[in-house]
Amino acid sequence: MLRHFALPRPVRGRRGSLLRARLAVTLVLAMAWAWSSGLPAVEAHAIILDSDPAHGASVPTPRRLVLRFNSRLEKPLCSVQLIGPRQRSIALLRQEPDTTPDTLVYALPALEPGAYQARWKVMAADGHVTEGAVLFTVLGPAGR
Repeated sequence: MLRHFALPRPVRGRRGSLLRARLAVTLVLAMAWAWSSGLPAVEAHAIILDSDPAHGASVPTPRRLVLRFNSRLEKPLCSVQLIGPRQRSIALLRQEPDTTPDTLVYALPALEPGAYQARWKVMAADGHVTEGAVLFTVLGPAGR
């Protein structure tokens, strides 16, 4: 047995106009509420703002490495690897205490002249991990 179902007829007349007006008012109010409540704050990934030594700089032997980012970091989950001449890895043992939440600071051992990469991998307070490298050249020893 085959049954036929009829689609509902569009509402016409005064009742239809009233329903469309209510729908329009509801949509306008919903959009106004969404706009006035604001969108949730979008936290950006940690982006490096500056470093010391600066990216691309040629410097006398630096005493420390400073990396400053645009957001607060989860410091226990951040790492920096210093790669020196002949791709030799140099251990950076501890971050210096009492630095701002957006900055990593490491004391450096005496560095021989040559090209260096400070490869960083950080977790921002928003939970996103970013990584990059700061390249610099050590010209020679400075008065320590």
